[in-house]
Amino acid sequence: MPATKTLPQCAEDAIETAIEEAADEDPVVLWWDDGGYLRDIVQEVSHSLGCEFHAAKQTPLELRADAPRDRTVWYVPQAHSDDVDWFKDVENTGGVVEAHIGKLAARCFENDRIQAASIRTAYEDVGEGDREQVAKTLFQELNGEGGLPTLQGLQTKIVLDGHEDPVQFVLEHGAENLPDETSDLLQIRDLLVGNGVAAIDGVTDEDVLVTRTRRWAVAEWLVEEGLDKSLLDAEYRPESSSGLGISRPELQSLLSKVDPERAEELAHVYLDPDAQFWHDILRSYDDPWELADCPVDASLEHELWNEWLQAFHDGEYETCTTRAATRYQRLETTYGDVPWTSVWNQAVEVAKLAHELETWEERGDTTDVVDLYGDVDDGTWQIDNAVFNLIISGEPERGLPEEHPATASLDDLRTSLTESRYLDYLSDLGDLVVDQIEAGSPFVGENYAHQFFDQEQEHLQSGQSVALFIVDALRFDLAHELAESVRLELPSLEVDETAWVGTLPSDTEFGKAALTPGSKFSFNIELDDGELVPERNGREITNYQREKMLKDDGWSYIMQSEDDESGWSNTRVAYYWNDLDKAGEKELTDFEALFSNRIEKISDIICEKLDQGEWDRAYILADHGFVSLPQNIDLDGIYPPDEAEQVTRRWVAGTDIDEDAPGVLLDENTHLGYLDDDTKISVLADPIQRFRNQGIPDARFYHGGVLPQEFVLNFVTITQE
Repeated sequence: MPATKTLPQCAEDAIETAIEEAADEDPVVLWWDDGGYLRDIVQEVSHSLGCEFHAAKQTPLELRADAPRDRTVWYVPQAHSDDVDWFKDVENTGGVVEAHIGKLAARCFENDRIQAASIRTAYEDVGEGDREQVAKTLFQELNGEGGLPTLQGLQTKIVLDGHEDPVQFVLEHGAENLPDETSDLLQIRDLLVGNGVAAIDGVTDEDVLVTRTRRWAVAEWLVEEGLDKSLLDAEYRPESSSGLGISRPELQSLLSKVDPERAEELAHVYLDPDAQFWHDILRSYDDPWELADCPVDASLEHELWNEWLQAFHDGEYETCTTRAATRYQRLETTYGDVPWTSVWNQAVEVAKLAHELETWEERGDTTDVVDLYGDVDDGTWQIDNAVFNLIISGEPERGLPEEHPATASLDDLRTSLTESRYLDYLSDLGDLVVDQIEAGSPFVGENYAHQFFDQEQEHLQSGQSVALFIVDALRFDLAHELAESVRLELPSLEVDETAWVGTLPSDTEFGKAALTPGSKFSFNIELDDGELVPERNGREITNYQREKMLKDDGWSYIMQSEDDESGWSNTRVAYYWNDLDKAGEKELTDFEALFSNRIEKISDIICEKLDQGEWDRAYILADHGFVSLPQNIDLDGIYPPDEAEQVTRRWVAGTDIDEDAPGVLLDENTHLGYLDDDTKISVLADPIQRFRNQGIPDARFYHGGVLPQEFVLNFVTITQE
């Protein structure tokens, strides 16, 4: 039953009635307010009725010093007292109103006076320390702003310190915040029963009340998602909603309203192993994934994971990807970034990687390893990216309770994929490259990095403004990440990605030499006094010479470590970023995470420079890529051939090296176009081999070999649309 009047309206009725019943034509109305919470209302109403208003501050005797001449309301913020004799004449000639905020609030429910008496009782019986909170609730609900409450709603807010929904209060706050008074607890119980929670009828223990209410609410959500309610005990079967409009389960409504911090706390309430509300039903449920949109029962969470794990072991990776993504989205929407959410997010990466490793040979023509690996849309470079994402996502199961089944299974899945199946893939890919080189060459007809600036000469010589971003060790997948960042940050630019074949062996000195722009350019690699050196137009290219050639040709030469602001004013800028290679070679303990940070950093720099300058064209180029291996791996040290003149960990060079040397032989028959006729290079393709007399310190990050991760590069071209 809703209220029919506001507190100001009831105050106005009380004063008008006192005036009408007074013997004097201009009476004094004496208002006794036990607690003193009605002063503002009585003052405002008095003025609206044309009455003067005087309030006692310390004692009623203060009012004697201000004798009234006209209609006046005397306000006394305390209980009525018969000890003040001099008020007798006021009582005889004027009017008296004896009403505190509880009594006046009860008058607001004139259609239900009997039940409304509980409002007055709630105010009078509450402890002195809690009376202010009751008064505050009454004032907020009955001051006329925002509509009038129902009697039950107001009773609920009084008992629950301002909370209007008893079900959601218990679901969120639990036993710790229930009132200590038995009468208040029983009143909450009755309110809960009135809201459909039949399972607590007759309960007098607060812990039992909370447990059964939460169990009822979880059952309600499970039924909403499709659980047959006949499986539930009768007292837990939710009633069908008879109201109009959209109705949601109580828990769903609650979790959609709380802030992220509170949602995280509630995740530990409703997904903790102690919160297995319907374990007996869910552990034997035929298909728990039918209920996957319900995020509030640890038993369901455990059954979902076990079913997902079984599907994974059965090789149903696409199903696993879809299901894990569904569960992740539901938990992330409900709770935000909590361990349960992170585990399902990583499960998506695990399933994707497993699928890619199983199907990589079906992606394209395995007789063209460059296309197989470097197809921008479907290339197996995505496997490296998936491994990268999986490793940097860490070990989210560590944040879960020990009872969660992911704590015993997720690490084994990561280990199997990154330390076994991925290594098998790298080995098979290396064998494929060797077979194709020995059969002729995988390189005929491909785009060669050392020819890039010849092909782009029209744009470089046309007077357009050009920015080169040459990033050391930018593997195909990381270049794609950079391209995606530019697309997202600067959508007005056109961003194209193209696969190019980098220089072999894939070391920095050869790769950067091949990517030196200039009006005249011929590139070759030859042995000079037993050392393999890169040459341009017959002269060896060193870092100093490359910088001089660029500057002589009109380029600003900027290194990432230098103060580069002045150089960007030029119309042709070459910017060199070496941090990735340094991170990989010098910070091997956690280089995936370091790479993630550095890719974001170089993305910010590139987007900033592109946004600030009006560049006609920009390029993101790489000298080589790299291969990353799992943390726990045994490397195979092998001996270089006696004929080798120069030996590194990943390749050897000489003039007399034969086909029996370890790895695959690169010579004039490989049709690379830049090897001297007498120069032969034997490059390792096995991912775990190193030439022994060079040591094997680069156990996780290396380049110089002949795996596609090292020499199939992603060049990004950025233009104004």
